[in-house]
Amino acid sequence: MSLTPYEDALEMVLGSTEALPTEQVLLWQSLGRVLAEEVRSDSDKPSFDNSAMDGYAVRAEDLKPEGAKLRVLGEVPAGGEWHDQVVKGTAVKVFTGAPIPKGADTVVPVELTQQKGEYILVDKPLPKGANVRLRGEELKEGELILCPGTPIRGYEIGIMASVNKVSVRVYQRPKVAVLSTGDEVRDLGEAIEKPSQIRSSNNHALYARALELGCEVVPLGLLRDDPEEIARLLEQAERYDVLLTTGGVSVGEKDYVQKLVREMGFEVVFHKLRIKPAKPVLFAKKGKSLLFGLPGNPVSCVMAFDLLVKPALLKMQGIENCRPPLYKATLLRDFQRKDAERREFVRASYREEGGRLVCDYSPKTQSHMLTSYVGANCYLVVYEGVKELRAGQEVEIVPF
Repeated sequence: MSLTPYEDALEMVLGSTEALPTEQVLLWQSLGRVLAEEVRSDSDKPSFDNSAMDGYAVRAEDLKPEGAKLRVLGEVPAGGEWHDQVVKGTAVKVFTGAPIPKGADTVVPVELTQQKGEYILVDKPLPKGANVRLRGEELKEGELILCPGTPIRGYEIGIMASVNKVSVRVYQRPKVAVLSTGDEVRDLGEAIEKPSQIRSSNNHALYARALELGCEVVPLGLLRDDPEEIARLLEQAERYDVLLTTGGVSVGEKDYVQKLVREMGFEVVFHKLRIKPAKPVLFAKKGKSLLFGLPGNPVSCVMAFDLLVKPALLKMQGIENCRPPLYKATLLRDFQRKDAERREFVRASYREEGGRLVCDYSPKTQSHMLTSYVGANCYLVVYEGVKELRAGQEVEIVPF
């Protein structure tokens, strides 16, 4: 079977993925979700001219280079009102957020004044409109604020609250199930009884990564290499939007997942990629449900998730720009490899230095070394046919 290039595999995954239906939730329940409607301003913002600071509302024309003496008529707190007019030679004390009295057009900060009985002294003029927030300067009534596909953070919650959005339409969360297989794997708390056994990390890493992306995650546990038990859980695939399995997708005698998927009527879209690590990735469909058979090696497992599963989960939630981003950075050290037949994704870290991005890679390049992610924030992309990258060379990276 020929190996599928990464770009082709990504397009196949996204071409098989549809945005999920939407639902209406209370505003405070929308945090971490993705907006599925336009949000427009319910009124001008600010809805009235108001003071940007504590000070005195005056007429700018009364402020002279030689100084001004203005009689204070009263004060207006935030939420208060002033029904009289500021006329020549007068001022009204205002607090931050207070409406600007009629006739005034400028606010003199309190620290630029001296109080003399019922008067204030102002040493220098200010431009007209200084320290005044004008009605509608931020938003006009009906103006578009947020578009569908916007991830909702605390900032967006505050914005929507400011325009009285009690509830909001969002995309449903993808329902993701996670299943790990392998006779040699022992889960948390289970005893390691012989040297050939290993501790499970894949199911926990996948659970956490899917949870980070806003999914509803169902842990299906850890199964031994028992075809009947694996088949029983594969039969439940259509209960979920996405089923993630780890292990059992290579070509060994006990790689039951890839065999059972074919036998049980799944449509296999691709199996095995021209990338390193994570070559034995399987992608299949059944109805509207997607199945990703991920490799058992820990790095291969989480890297395949980042490069293929994550884009699908983002698209399901209505995020249009769901493809992994590609940045350019300057490599800090030489990189060499012997096999250049496949595209390699090397765990690395990037940072800004001297106005440019620089990149360094982890010395732990093998697919079982999960600790290569410690301190990493990107993949260094080493393209097919490239055996060597030189320090100072511009390279491509995929942040994660």
